[in-house]
Amino acid sequence: MNSLEASIRNTKTKGELNSLRNSGSVPAIIYGGEAQNEKITISKKTLKSLIESDNFLSSIITLNIGGKTIKVLPREIKYDIISDEPTHVDFLRIVAGVKVRIE
Repeated sequence: MNSLEASIRNTKTKGELNSLRNSGSVPAIIYGGEAQNEKITISKKTLKSLIESDNFLSSIITLNIGGKTIKVLPREIKYDIISDEPTHVDFLRIVAGVKVRIE
């Protein structure tokens, strides 16, 4: 199983998000389940190495956020039109006992 280190982000503007991207991080969001949505950042370098694997969108990933672990499933990756670099990732929280259908 793959794992990524992540940190909570408190950005509110596009400028703050662009500065995150310029510093080598990718903004992401975790949604689903009973918990609130969580805004996070992950390293672009490690994310790109996971994306290059064939089964990234269908594999469960463990996110380590400040000492706690969350199992997630990548749902969508947005790319820059020109550079083809990842600019945002959506993750679906895996909840015990709930079926997830992948198409």
